[in-house]
Amino acid sequence: MPSLNKYELIQDAFQTLQREISPDTGIQLDMPCEEAEEMANLLFEYGLPTLRSTRLLSIYIAIKIALLRHSDFSNSLHGENLTRKVLDGDYLYSFYVQLCLQWNEYDLLAHLAPVIKQIQIRRIEGSDYHDVLLQCWELFLELEKGSVRKSRAM
Repeated sequence: MPSLNKYELIQDAFQTLQREISPDTGIQLDMPCEEAEEMANLLFEYGLPTLRSTRLLSIYIAIKIALLRHSDFSNSLHGENLTRKVLDGDYLYSFYVQLCLQWNEYDLLAHLAPVIKQIQIRRIEGSDYHDVLLQCWELFLELEKGSVRKSRAM
C-alpha cells in the first residue's frame, strides 16, 4: 500500500464513510479511531490497493458503529435517545450492505452476512462477540488471497 500510514488510512475511511452517509440521518461517526486500528493493521498485512483498503475499512467502521449503537443501552437512555440509537444502528447495518453492493464487494457481503447474524445472536445470548468480526475479515482476506494465487497459477 503506497504512502498511506495506518492513521491516514483510518482518517480516509472515516471521511469516506461520512461522505457516503446521507446527511439527513444526522449520524455522527463517534467511534474512537483506536477501534479501527486492528482492522487497518490487517489491511496493511494483505497489501491491498489504497482505494480498496479505504473502502473495506469504511465498511468495517459502519458495522462496528452499528454494533456500538445497538449495545449502548444504558439505564439513562430512554425515549427519543433510545429510539435514535436503535435507528442509527439499524441504518448502519443496512448501509454496510449498500456499500458492499455499491463497491462491488459481493463476495465480502456473502461472507459477512451470516457472521453479522451470528454476532447479533451472541449479543442477545450475552456471549462474547468482540473478536468474531475481525476474525471474519481475516478469513475473508485469506480466502481471497488464496483464490488470487489460484487464478494466477492457471
